[in-house]
Amino acid sequence: MTSVASRLDRLVTLLDKGSTALIRNTAADQLADIQKTNPDSLFSLLSRVLPYLQSKNWETRVAAARAIGGVIENAPTFDPNEDEADLKPEVKNEDAIKKENGASTEDEPLRLDSLDIKLILQYGKKLLGSAGKEYEYSLAGLSPTERLARQKKSLHARLGLGGEYLDDDLVSESDMPANSQHKLAKASSLMRVDTKNKPRTDSWSVSSPQATQSPQDSGTPLEETSLSKRQLNQLKRKNKSMVKAGANKMRVVDLAGRKPSETDPPTSSIPHPIKLNNGHDDSADESQSHPDYFSIKQEGADDDTQLVKEFKGETIEEKPLIAPEEEQSSEWPFEVMCDYLSIDLFDPNWELRHGAAMGLREVLRVHGRGAGRKFGRTRAENDRANQQWLDDLACRLLCVLMLDRFGDYISDSVVAPIRESVGMTLAALLSKLPDDTALAVYGMLQQMIYQMDTGLKESVWQVCHGGMLGLRYFVAIRKDLLLKHDFVMDGIINAVTRGLAHQDDDVKSVAASTLIPVAKELITLRPNALGNLISVVWDCLLDMQDDLSASTGAIMDLLANLCSYPEVLEAMKKNAAEDPEQSFDMLVPRLYYFFRHTLSSVRLSVLKALTKFLDVAYQGTGGWVGSRVIRLVFQNILVERNEEVLKQSFRAFHGLVEFLKARGYQHYAGDMSSHISSMIKANLQPIGQSRHPIPMDSTLFIKPSGAPMVAASTYKGRQSSEPPNKKRKREEPQEQKLDNSHNTDGHIMAGDVDLVGIETMIRTRIYGSRALGELLALDSPQSIEQHFANVLASARSKCSSTRLFSSITMEELAKHITQPIPHLSAIVPHLQALLDESEDLWYADIVSSLQAARGQCQTLLAAFQNNAHVPRSKLPAIAVVCQGEDGAGPNAFGLADAEKIVTTEFERVMKLLTPAQRLTGTQYLKDAQATATVVVTEARHIKEARDICVKASIAAVMVAMREIPKKPGQLIKCIMDSIKGEENAELQARSAATVASLIDYYTNSPKRGPTDKLVSNLAKFTCVDTSETPEFGPNSVFEDIVLSLRKEEDKKDHPDAAKFEKEAKEARTMRRGARHALSVLADLYGDQLFIKLPVLLSIVEAPMRLLETNQGFVETLKQDESGQNLVDAFSVLRTMAPYLHIGLHDWMEALMSLMEKGIRHKLSVIRYAAAKCFATVCSVIPGKGMTMLVEHILPNMGNAVDLCDRQGITETVYHLIHAMGDQVLPYVIFLIVPVLGRMSDSNDEVRLLATTSFATLVKLVPLEAGIPDPPGMSEKLLQGRERERKFMAQMLDPKKAEPFQIPVAIKAELRSYQQDGVNWLAFLNRYNLHGVLCDDMGLGKTLQTLCIVASDHHLRAEEYAKTGAPDKRRLPSLIVCPPTLSGHWQQEIKQYAPFLSCVAYVGPPAERAARRSELDSADIVITSYDVCRNDNEVLASRPWNYCVLDEGHLIKNPKAKITICVKSLMSNHRLILSGTPIQNNVLELWSLFDFLMPGFLGTEKVFLDRFAKPISQSRNAKSSSKEQEAGALAVEALHKQVLPFLLRRLKEEVLNDLPPKILQNYYCDLSDLQKKLFDDFFKKEKKSVEASVGAGDKDSKQHIFQALQYMRKLCNSPALVVKEGHQQYEQYRKELAAKGTTLRDVVHAPKLGALHDLLVDCGIGVAPDSNDLSGSSGYVSQHRALIFCQMKEMLDMVQTEVLGKLLPSVQFLRLDGSVEATKRQNIVNQFNNDPSYDCLLLTTSVGGLGLNLTGADTVIFVEHDWNPQKDIQAMDRAHRLGQKKTVNVYRLITRGTLEEKIMGLQRFKIDVASTVVNQQNAGLGTMETDQILDLFSLGEGVEGGGVPGLDGSATNGEASNMNGKEEDMVDVEGNVKKKGERGFLDDIGELWDERQYQEEFNLDSFLQKMQK
Repeated sequence: MTSVASRLDRLVTLLDKGSTALIRNTAADQLADIQKTNPDSLFSLLSRVLPYLQSKNWETRVAAARAIGGVIENAPTFDPNEDEADLKPEVKNEDAIKKENGASTEDEPLRLDSLDIKLILQYGKKLLGSAGKEYEYSLAGLSPTERLARQKKSLHARLGLGGEYLDDDLVSESDMPANSQHKLAKASSLMRVDTKNKPRTDSWSVSSPQATQSPQDSGTPLEETSLSKRQLNQLKRKNKSMVKAGANKMRVVDLAGRKPSETDPPTSSIPHPIKLNNGHDDSADESQSHPDYFSIKQEGADDDTQLVKEFKGETIEEKPLIAPEEEQSSEWPFEVMCDYLSIDLFDPNWELRHGAAMGLREVLRVHGRGAGRKFGRTRAENDRANQQWLDDLACRLLCVLMLDRFGDYISDSVVAPIRESVGMTLAALLSKLPDDTALAVYGMLQQMIYQMDTGLKESVWQVCHGGMLGLRYFVAIRKDLLLKHDFVMDGIINAVTRGLAHQDDDVKSVAASTLIPVAKELITLRPNALGNLISVVWDCLLDMQDDLSASTGAIMDLLANLCSYPEVLEAMKKNAAEDPEQSFDMLVPRLYYFFRHTLSSVRLSVLKALTKFLDVAYQGTGGWVGSRVIRLVFQNILVERNEEVLKQSFRAFHGLVEFLKARGYQHYAGDMSSHISSMIKANLQPIGQSRHPIPMDSTLFIKPSGAPMVAASTYKGRQSSEPPNKKRKREEPQEQKLDNSHNTDGHIMAGDVDLVGIETMIRTRIYGSRALGELLALDSPQSIEQHFANVLASARSKCSSTRLFSSITMEELAKHITQPIPHLSAIVPHLQALLDESEDLWYADIVSSLQAARGQCQTLLAAFQNNAHVPRSKLPAIAVVCQGEDGAGPNAFGLADAEKIVTTEFERVMKLLTPAQRLTGTQYLKDAQATATVVVTEARHIKEARDICVKASIAAVMVAMREIPKKPGQLIKCIMDSIKGEENAELQARSAATVASLIDYYTNSPKRGPTDKLVSNLAKFTCVDTSETPEFGPNSVFEDIVLSLRKEEDKKDHPDAAKFEKEAKEARTMRRGARHALSVLADLYGDQLFIKLPVLLSIVEAPMRLLETNQGFVETLKQDESGQNLVDAFSVLRTMAPYLHIGLHDWMEALMSLMEKGIRHKLSVIRYAAAKCFATVCSVIPGKGMTMLVEHILPNMGNAVDLCDRQGITETVYHLIHAMGDQVLPYVIFLIVPVLGRMSDSNDEVRLLATTSFATLVKLVPLEAGIPDPPGMSEKLLQGRERERKFMAQMLDPKKAEPFQIPVAIKAELRSYQQDGVNWLAFLNRYNLHGVLCDDMGLGKTLQTLCIVASDHHLRAEEYAKTGAPDKRRLPSLIVCPPTLSGHWQQEIKQYAPFLSCVAYVGPPAERAARRSELDSADIVITSYDVCRNDNEVLASRPWNYCVLDEGHLIKNPKAKITICVKSLMSNHRLILSGTPIQNNVLELWSLFDFLMPGFLGTEKVFLDRFAKPISQSRNAKSSSKEQEAGALAVEALHKQVLPFLLRRLKEEVLNDLPPKILQNYYCDLSDLQKKLFDDFFKKEKKSVEASVGAGDKDSKQHIFQALQYMRKLCNSPALVVKEGHQQYEQYRKELAAKGTTLRDVVHAPKLGALHDLLVDCGIGVAPDSNDLSGSSGYVSQHRALIFCQMKEMLDMVQTEVLGKLLPSVQFLRLDGSVEATKRQNIVNQFNNDPSYDCLLLTTSVGGLGLNLTGADTVIFVEHDWNPQKDIQAMDRAHRLGQKKTVNVYRLITRGTLEEKIMGLQRFKIDVASTVVNQQNAGLGTMETDQILDLFSLGEGVEGGGVPGLDGSATNGEASNMNGKEEDMVDVEGNVKKKGERGFLDDIGELWDERQYQEEFNLDSFLQKMQK
């Protein structure tokens, strides 16, 4: 059996399997929380997480490091000298400390003062990406402890400290003996985790003896003398763990009746080779394999016989490898772990080095000061030991920095992840080091940078790089040393200067980033060094060879950072005074060459640096500001695709314009005049269409040098047309150096709309127009007039995009004009003419659409000619040239021509066709017409969209100029058309701002004009989207529905989906535009909004005031427009609320009382609109809104009289949760209880909304406690919150439920766990909740139920006597159970609660009819599921107090009639009892909860999609990691949702006195007759069965079922299939008679023979012992057995053939379906009370439920159920409370047949069930951050991660096709899956993302973490 995954397994697995950083980080944080709440679990947690530091996956290692850091942060700090007074000082020198630590000479710590950098660089073993071999032979067979010792011993040699290092580990396969277990093909695990397979076979967990022990291991592989005391203890522990293989609860025992075959694979952790689906293992010897009688071919080896023994009592936990031994308990607790990590720092594989560095970093960050310390020493001695330990680790880290050679090439640069990570670890270490040691580290880093006297021919750049990285972290973490010691700062400046001049680009990059953290200190302490340093930095820019220089970004960042300090700029001024080449005018232009750098980060840094220089340009250093830089920055805007860089370019341009303005533009006007024209032309260039680009004119651009750019034809190469200058100025890098670089702007210059995106291209031009507007407005009035004239000319262009950008440019210019322009109004008539212009003209930039339409029209006419044979003369002529093309005349082809051809002309020509022509051509012609119509319609749509944006932009110019015509109709229409239909959000936002400006114009003018009309239209536009604002008319008929639910359905199921989506998109666009316009108005007018626009106030407030009067207003709303107006008012307020000024919040608060009336209105549509509006208002003013909700609205949520109240308020809460998002957190606790109350509402829709809301709220509960109180929460609310928190604590943890005093005399003493169960049931009762008591079988569910039912009856009677309240009147309770258990319930009631009267409403119809009169007078009515179905009208018509479903999993099928009838019962409280609530799949859980709380888990379809399908898919052996994660998260969510309503305890947990249960598989081989029958069956049925498997119809499924049943029967006995009537019956009967046997003979049914042997072995049926003088053994056997069969027929054979013929002395009883239900309990009592009965024969269906059969101690399954829970239920009839003996369970299995498949299927189903409902449902314990999750195994415990066979082993060859688990071959609905049905991309590794490096190696975030 596979073990159930624990919550810890699930979290640890998510570190690797999580698909997003958020999921992995959350898992890491939750692991840390586990440590916080369980301090004793430190080492077990760390040992689980540490293997993931060795993962091949970067994100996994980072997440594991985060988890380790979090766990360690929650561990107490180690200080053995907290109370030093009691200890006498005992001086020990370092040697004594070493001796005490047990260090050998090889283990001697390294010391900084003696570390020889020369030896290390010359002889140390270089650390590359990997070892170059899959493993090291010398380590392959060693345990982790032995590996550690071996590697420690060789460390000094590998570092080169002992001279040249010879790697003697390298071996080839030919060097190995033939019988070696270390052959390369089958190498033992490398002791490293491969997180894609089983996560815990690694160096951190103790390997199994089979996995690690080789023949050589029998002796001690290492001299024990070379091991320290700690290592010896670890070795002992390893050996001890091998001996104690069975000390845990589950023990594997071999009970095989045969020896394993020679070909059986040995148990090992070596992955078995797996063939692909179509592969064949030719070497397999098929003759030796057993035939497989399920799928015709054998699949895998035999199942080794095993038994699983449950060990009761205290479990002995195995210590994690990293936990200290008792002898070492006085040491620093992380000593062992750091030993492993510090050795892994030198592992040949870079991933292990990276993980080790991160692990050490986390330990040092928190616990570095405790390292090396020990109890029993003085503080001084411990301080020395700590320094010695840290000194040693510092040496190791420095050695890694020197020897690491691994670099990862990411885009333009090399990232050295090991050196970066080790640098961080060194920083964590430096923070703990004393000053002198830290300075020694600094000295070593300087040696690495300079590499003087190393004996090497030339310096190694990686060593210099490592030294610079170390120095970078040294500088960041130990700024104190810079301030204390002058030489440190000087050394750093010198090192950085040297680094910046280094020939390697990566060293330069690190050198530049080293200074940034200490720039301030540098400027303060060394002002004199600034001049030289800044000069070096500027010179670096000259040396950049191309765009791909790694250091460019870092140097640019350094430059921008330094230049932000006035002192640096002063230093630059001094340099300029001494050397003109160092002036700003010469230096700043060096930046221009990086404006179009390949990396967006560099472009951003350059612009930021430029902005810094601009800030100081006002101080007389602005000589560089001029036309060149303005032109280049403007070009930047036009070609920049990155939005952030685009905005920064605009900010830089704005800064330049402001500088020109401040200095007087007239000084620059002459210089700028030659550039303005080109800039305008560049901005107004047209944009083409998809697949028809219009390239930009590159001659309008200039190069960084100022020279004009070459023509577009040679643009791609960017070759200069200028001859190279022999002498160049220093400030300009060689042009040709940049010429070979990547062309960043190639696509946008080529006008490639497909690659760049039309939105991006429009955005750049909008920013360009804004920039031009600012710049041109500085010019003289005459020049501005000229600019307007020039741009206006372009507004008449043939290209729509040129018209658009011309208009936007004029608008921006008009906005920025600050001086009167004399003749500007002269252009207004021209603008008006453009507005009034006919829309027939086609635009040249979209001519391709018209050409496509013309082409389709041509095709249509050709179809008439070719298919219908219409002569050309009868067809219309088509112009050759299209409008918009060059040379197009008045008769050119236009859109009107196209529309005419596909409509009127098509109809005309069709009428001319003869019948013969119609016959041959009609269909083809109609198809051609349809195609042409689509293209013509698309062309019209494109043309109309261009017309809208062009005309709206022209109108915007007139509004900006404040030149509004007297008849503004056309102008307003153009603007409003854009607001209604403009798809581009930025253009629509501009139109929205224009309409706001127009409204403002009219508001401030004497006549308000069309202001009110405009505002009203905007308000209406916000209401056009019916998904947001419902129509009142069609919905006014609904009063008792929840509209939110209907609208969700409408979205899913719309008759014309395409049309609906088109209309919905148009409505969303219109609403977006109107919302933007209203937000601009709200921002413009602030708290004066309603004073300026009273119409807006009347639109919102006036309709709401209707709600103040109740007199007939419902009818009034229905009669006129007032109903829609009210809905619209709510919608408008909802749209505007987020944008309203804070001064209007009081006005909103005043409207809340009206919203409350709307929420409780009779009409569903009003409730819906008010609920959504109130939710949005609460998100804007949460304090006041939520107070109103909690104090005034929620108290009415339970109004039993008014359904409208319940629906409206529940709907409000539903919307509130979604509208408020995270803001709802502080208020979650107030919403939970009212929502819970509605989860059992009588109205289906209220129930569904409440359960959906609860599912969301319960996830937020863990976070609520940590949220600070929001402002404005009243004292009353705060008190209420504590009460609600107490309730939540009880609901989420049954152990916190208040103790319940049982008020009646139950005749039993409850065990503590049973009292806890009663407390929980009482809690459910108190809050009218319903639940599932799913305790393990035999724990007394019946007794706990009787306690709460009897108590509630008593308390109700008392309450009724006092108050006479009708809802407390006496009601009977109903118990529904399987018929077998009705007698059991009567007996239990009689035994424990005799004061309750009970009626058993069971038996034949006549008996039931006679008892019907007793139903109302009884306290408890007991009935069966069948009776419930047959007499449903009797039982469903009565109200019940409790309705208890015993064995409630019987309603698992939601479509079964029994389930439907049970769900129709009415009761106050509903309770399900089931030891196995999930038997086959999680869908069954939905059915159970549909009885308890309908709607709680959504509809069946929603549940299937959300939970069942992902869980099923994740179990498939071939599922992708994303499917596995989806399944895991689905189980997590499901478990979280159902957890408060399930209580489950296991026997192992609560009953330590219960004896063990031993499960044993007893294998039998087929008899010769069975084999022959099987072979005959397959020859005959093979093809038909295979055909049926592929078909999906009912008959095929029936055929398969019959075939399966035949095989199951044949496994039992041939007599069950070969009966009279069988065509071969006579033949077989005669053959057997000749041999003296019959078909029923036991010899032909090995199972019956095995059963006989088992019974004899148990002493049942054995002749009395003649030596037994007492004679008792003849009467009472030592063991008594329950024998289970599936079929009554098989039970007959057991009775006659085994007990009757072979064991006649055995006394037995029998219980099957033929025994009346009322008599079954008597048989049970007889068996339990009379020990002379040896056996009880039962069918699983009748005897497997609820019975107490503790008189037996042996359970034998002759047959097995597909459903494992039925077998488990059956075996637990004996293994339950009251059992005193060990219970042996034997399962008879016929080898190599269908029965083995049934066993495999059982394993899967058990696993699914136990992951959703398990013992964690006993409570949540601490629910701080999602600790209510149960966890799901993603890997199924198959060694090596191969495809699991049914015997748990990996399978080879073709068997792997189907020999995965059988459940993997079907989907969630039971349909057979197609082979290989899986995403083909699932196996492709993810591409590396450089952001991983940026995030992990971000210095600022690292420093913040260190400061924590």
